[in-house]
Amino acid sequence: MAGFALHKNRVFDWDGTAYRIDRIQPNGDLLLESTNDGHFSVISREQLLAEYGAGNISAKTVEAASATTSLVPSFSRPLDELSEGLRNVVKRRKHYLESILDHGVPIFTPAYLKPLIEQAAVEVGDLTPPGVTTVYRWYRRFNSTNDTRAIIPRIDLRGPKALRQNDRILQLVAEALEEAFKASPQATCRNVYTRLLGKIDIENQRTLGGEPIKPPSLRTLYRLVKRAEAYELVVLKEGKASADRRFRIGKAGVKTSRILERVEIDHTPLDLFLVDERTWLPLGRPTLTVIIDHYSRMLLGYYLSFDSPSTAAVMGALRHAILPKKLADGVIANLKIANTWPCYGLPEVMVVDNGLEFHSNDLESVAYDLGIRIQYCPKHAPRFKGVVERYLKTINYFFAHQLPGTSFAKYYLRGDYDPQKAALLTFAEFKQIFEKWVVDIYAQDEHRGLGKTTPWARWQESIAHYEPTLPDDLRTLQRRIGLVAERSLRRDGISLHGIRYSGDELGPILRGFGEGVKVRLVYDSEDLGEIQVWGPNDAEPVTVKAIDYAFAHGLTVKQNDFIRQYLREQGAAVIDKAALERARYELAQAVEELMTNRKHRARRRSAALLGITSSKPNGSDLNTDTKPDVIAVPKLQKAKASKAFEQDQEQVAMEIITSFQMKR
Repeated sequence: MAGFALHKNRVFDWDGTAYRIDRIQPNGDLLLESTNDGHFSVISREQLLAEYGAGNISAKTVEAASATTSLVPSFSRPLDELSEGLRNVVKRRKHYLESILDHGVPIFTPAYLKPLIEQAAVEVGDLTPPGVTTVYRWYRRFNSTNDTRAIIPRIDLRGPKALRQNDRILQLVAEALEEAFKASPQATCRNVYTRLLGKIDIENQRTLGGEPIKPPSLRTLYRLVKRAEAYELVVLKEGKASADRRFRIGKAGVKTSRILERVEIDHTPLDLFLVDERTWLPLGRPTLTVIIDHYSRMLLGYYLSFDSPSTAAVMGALRHAILPKKLADGVIANLKIANTWPCYGLPEVMVVDNGLEFHSNDLESVAYDLGIRIQYCPKHAPRFKGVVERYLKTINYFFAHQLPGTSFAKYYLRGDYDPQKAALLTFAEFKQIFEKWVVDIYAQDEHRGLGKTTPWARWQESIAHYEPTLPDDLRTLQRRIGLVAERSLRRDGISLHGIRYSGDELGPILRGFGEGVKVRLVYDSEDLGEIQVWGPNDAEPVTVKAIDYAFAHGLTVKQNDFIRQYLREQGAAVIDKAALERARYELAQAVEELMTNRKHRARRRSAALLGITSSKPNGSDLNTDTKPDVIAVPKLQKAKASKAFEQDQEQVAMEIITSFQMKR
């Protein structure tokens, strides 16, 4: 290593400018000359050393680098990377140079150097000492850089490095690679070579009379592919987007300073089959929506249902996240949750992806009312909400995969394992087990992303300095969170999803703005019994119940859509109460038939129709105990089946039920 010393005429780089030490004053100050403009300046030794300690001074300058470009570059990597043979060669060269330099400045004549070389050879037992010219060459390299690394032989630079193939062949190789990997990402060099030979043959046919292109060998093609960068090969095989993700440099993520400053939300299908508590048949894999606090990594709220990701699921998870937690009822008597779930409060920023349910007017309106700022991630960039993505993977891999009925993340991992036959947990049982895992296991375990602490302790530490904010009261929250719609107000009330809502509460709005005025509605997708209505100038909404409250109370949107479809098929009037009762009874019968259906898709649809969610583990009450007065109830077209098939279906269901009871 050449090093840096405060000697006269020493040239160094200081913040991008080259300086030369012109002289050193008796008091230790240095007179510096700028090599660019010849300007002189005086600086103390202490100040210059302080600048060196701050990393602003370097002994390497642009002029010095350009002066040594004609020489072989010195080896700059750690010496332990050299082979044992090369290390012995370096020690041998260093020994000869040190032996010669110990006698003063060398004179490079045979008469002077030969005795010194022979003496050094005797000291190490070298039977073939180097010649005078060889030693001079070693000394010249060492003296030009004042760095012992210069005498390390660079055998790695030997041999020709330039490609022997002309530009046209390289262009044909690139085209063959692109076409082969476009056809199949698993293309081999032999496939590429076949395409390359075809292209060279076509090229030779086009250039009649000229010198034909000589095709390279297969081994040459292997070497060319090996020289290509790993990034370029991934671009050819998987595309640029995949290559950018794979070779992206991971950097520090978002930093938060307290709880509820940033929360992240996302959905995932659970890798677990749940069963119906009455028939013991597998209902399917539920969809889980979670909201996690970025600072503490605590689960703030969740929503579980058999329906697809939707705005209703987002609203349910947001409602559960804001309110203080009430742990699941003890369906499993001997399973007690030891700790509390301390998470609640309004978040400041909610990070979402670009799903349709997150771009709805419902979510934007609710977020505005609650003072929550929505932040959207870039498209196809889940890393911008990596906390919730990693948490969902933790739930599936370290929780769901350990339960009976798990479907695993990959189908080939199942082997002979049948998750539907092994499924044992009902929705209510799973809800209790899941909350036990969230509160007593995940929250109490040391989290790698938090350092030497747990999510539960991190939340308690932050809540001591920041008190979460809640809405004014529960009624206010219910009025703010829900699906949003706009309807016209008429004298007979408001129509929403075929249900009529009316009451004295609408009188002031009707008298103030007249018939046909547009009003804003907020309603719960799991209970259409009542809605919240905002007039054009109202600061707070009014609650309006359905005219047929007994029918609409507890009715979900999906159930109501099913009933309306049935009425349209039967040609019945919407206001016919008898027809509504028949339709509701038909819904119950359809759910019963779907519950015992052989097809897993039908059973999952029955769970969605029944309204089984994390807020209603047993589903909505369909009043199936009493049959309507009208006996002749027409069957749905989708539920038609022969009597023999129904008997066979019941027999299969009974056999499955018996096997589940034995397992349980």
